[in-house]
Amino acid sequence: MAEPHPQRTLDQALTTLIAKKAARDGEHTVTDQAIGEHIGKSRTTVWKLRTGQERNPKIETLEALARFFGVKVTYFLDDDKAAVADEQLESLAAAQRLQEAADRGGVTGINARLGSLSPESLLAVARLIEQLDEPDAPAS
Repeated sequence: MAEPHPQRTLDQALTTLIAKKAARDGEHTVTDQAIGEHIGKSRTTVWKLRTGQERNPKIETLEALARFFGVKVTYFLDDDKAAVADEQLESLAAAQRLQEAADRGGVTGINARLGSLSPESLLAVARLIEQLDEPDAPAS
């Protein structure tokens, strides 16, 4: 019989969300100070949550974190819902990268055409557009 997977902790959930937001919006958006200012808590409180020193926050704190990261509060409570939210965050990040690449490359109307692609496919298309926009390498 397969062993159940261990329950994800709050600090693990926060680490995942912080990494995804940092990749999407920049490291400066996910400092303890920046998160604390957005959720109405001190940077020390955010640090304690992020490092696992605070394991039982008030529901209001979880709700504020959920709003800040753009997930439902159940992300912090339910592993199955967290997996779905992680996939949605990956899709959003891939779509944002694709749109930015398309904008730089002068491609219009791309979201309507590619809305049903997986995050991996969106990233592949973004990379292709980025490569097409790069100047040709000198011939050897």
